Amino acid sequence: MSVNSTHKDALFKLQHAGISNTSRRLAVLSILLKAKKPLNVSTIRRLLEGKCNIDKVTVYRTLSLFRKRGIIREIATTSGANYFEIASQENSLHPHFSCRNCGEITCLDPLSFTHAAKLIFSKHDYSIDHIEINISGLCTCCRNSSKKSFYKQEE
Repeated sequence: MSVNSTHKDALFKLQHAGISNTSRRLAVLSILLKAKKPLNVSTIRRLLEGKCNIDKVTVYRTLSLFRKRGIIREIATTSGANYFEIASQENSLHPHFSCRNCGEITCLDPLSFTHAAKLIFSKHDYSIDHIEINISGLCTCCRNSSKKSFYKQEE
């Protein structure tokens, strides 16, 4: 996606959500639109360096506003760091895997709302508004390095 296209997409999303298009909001949203995976606040702030003058509190407030207006999704992890990604038809709701060792977060294939709802409706009469699935464990790299360390200790 080109920079101009990303900027236009960001402007459209802000207008559609009824949010004023300040330079800081556009900068944060543009970073999230370009991201290939969910980002945490530290990464967003690092990517904003040199592009706009924005403090940590303003980043959190901006992300909170975007989340409340449905522009982004917040993904909680077992490490306590929250990640953010664009919420759109092109990026439908899906589960995530977070590595408890390196903190890497990976998007997994979507689980359809219909399939998840059938699992719940078959036993309970709930009214479901939101489904969120987050899985944690060790990624391949961390698991393999743990195995190598274990075998070296045995030698």
